[in-house]
Amino acid sequence: MLDFDTYYRAMASRDARFDGTFYVAVTTTGVYCRPVCGSRTPKRENVRFFRIAAAAEAAGFRACRRCRPEAHPSSPEWNVRGDLVARALRLIAGGAVDEMGVAGVARQLAVSERHLHRQLVAEVGVGPLALALNRRNQVARLLIESSSLPLLDVAFAAGYSSIRQFNDGFRAAFGCSPRELRRARGTAGGAQRAVSGARSGGPGAERAPGAVAGPLALRLRYRPPLAASALLDWFRVRALPGVEEVGDHLLRRTLRLPRGSGRAELDLTGCRADRDAKQQQVTVRLWLTDLRDVTAAVRRCRDLLDLDSDPAAVAEALSGAPWLGPLVRARPGLRVPGCADGFELAVRLLAEQYLPGPGARQLCGWLAARHGEPLTAPDGAPAILFPTPAALAEADLAGALAEAGRTLAEVPAEPPAEPVAAHPDSADPVPAEPAPGTPPQGGPLEPVPEALAACDAVRALATAAADEKLSLARDADREAEVAALLGLPGVEPWTVQRIAMHVLGDPDAFDAADPALQAAVRSLPEAPGSAPDVPGSAPGPPVHPRDLDEHAQRWRPWRSYAVMHLHAATRPPADGERR
Repeated sequence: MLDFDTYYRAMASRDARFDGTFYVAVTTTGVYCRPVCGSRTPKRENVRFFRIAAAAEAAGFRACRRCRPEAHPSSPEWNVRGDLVARALRLIAGGAVDEMGVAGVARQLAVSERHLHRQLVAEVGVGPLALALNRRNQVARLLIESSSLPLLDVAFAAGYSSIRQFNDGFRAAFGCSPRELRRARGTAGGAQRAVSGARSGGPGAERAPGAVAGPLALRLRYRPPLAASALLDWFRVRALPGVEEVGDHLLRRTLRLPRGSGRAELDLTGCRADRDAKQQQVTVRLWLTDLRDVTAAVRRCRDLLDLDSDPAAVAEALSGAPWLGPLVRARPGLRVPGCADGFELAVRLLAEQYLPGPGARQLCGWLAARHGEPLTAPDGAPAILFPTPAALAEADLAGALAEAGRTLAEVPAEPPAEPVAAHPDSADPVPAEPAPGTPPQGGPLEPVPEALAACDAVRALATAAADEKLSLARDADREAEVAALLGLPGVEPWTVQRIAMHVLGDPDAFDAADPALQAAVRSLPEAPGSAPDVPGSAPGPPVHPRDLDEHAQRWRPWRSYAVMHLHAATRPPADGERR
């Protein structure tokens, strides 16, 4: 935590590095701002500093209408840390208080309500209820400005228990009523919506099974830049038929949510680097069976694309090594892809340990087609929810595969491999090359020993998750999750670190012995033996796992991003990435 003078200097200089790490409240105006706000710098005696926006609101300040602190990502510090406070903040940001109450959040964190409240107040200045209210206000404003959803449904979706609570809380946070904000923004089309509060029975009314609320079109902000092509390429080679599909600028997938299911369409067209930074955004369209899942769905979408990352902080930490700096500068805004379903991606990454990329994709597609849950969706849209841990734990996967004597031929034939550019900025696509021994796209994959072993490992993972020994969620205790994963049969340490990176959201996951990472490092021109040594040249990367691990300590706490940059520096086989 910084001192008053440091906060004030950062605010006065409008230092972008501090954007989101603290908030400035001005006592003479009753407004709180981001430290980069363009308003006139207030006098020292009229300023108060808060680490989070909820603390400023709880102290009676309302959000600035000029710099919009509620619409921008908060500090990435809470994603870096894995302690009690950080986990609690991640849980509350996902709507856990509305879903299970403060008692449920404390129970999930294995502490008492009193201890949870005491730790949060000591660290950020407010307790869980104030944090939950701040989240409701943010979601409500996002829905009012981005959609034409009726205000009654906005209150319902954001988590308010009554219209009066909605109006009072909103006015205290933003200095205007929800209706006044909608009128000012010109989005009063809610009255023409087919699904209105009155016609749907108001908040809490159940919709018919399979009915979809939406689509809701929302705009998600992030800290530019964002390497959208690299993100989509990563998902493209792992997309499971019926569960997820990736286009030129779109990612569509199904969502398993706390109260129901849904579908999301993420449009990254607005992430182009040639657009003004203030206009860069991800447009998300949601189809939900229960409006109360809006918060959870938005949280999944943000995690999926790593939208809360701070690319400036990452670049500053990783640019020190002479051989890594050029890679980081060549790909600004490279993110660590996340997940919408932790169990689904953990299964996919575990399958990649045993099978080449196309084989792992076919195996997981077979699991989804055989054990997944079908949804009602328009033709061509993803319509399968990946199986739950309980469904796979109860199934004899290896037995079914072996008994079939058959193959994975019942998996829908995959389209030809998409070309993947050797460099995000390259205009020349490089054709995908299958890994040695991999069957043709869509061809049969025999139940070879590797596939049977993968099924056994997947079932062990599913059993641990079904028995609640694993949560595979971003708000989990990372150290405990890693320890539990290492205790499972058939799971290699480097696979555990991949799961920690992409599923648990650990920005510092790293295993120097990971075969794919070793291959990426050895392929660099500066690596020993890759090219003749040039007198006076900078030292290349260490290739021995022990030396590489020691060298990587200087990249903390962003080693996951270093791994992504090292992989991006090579041209991976499009469907055979084994990261």
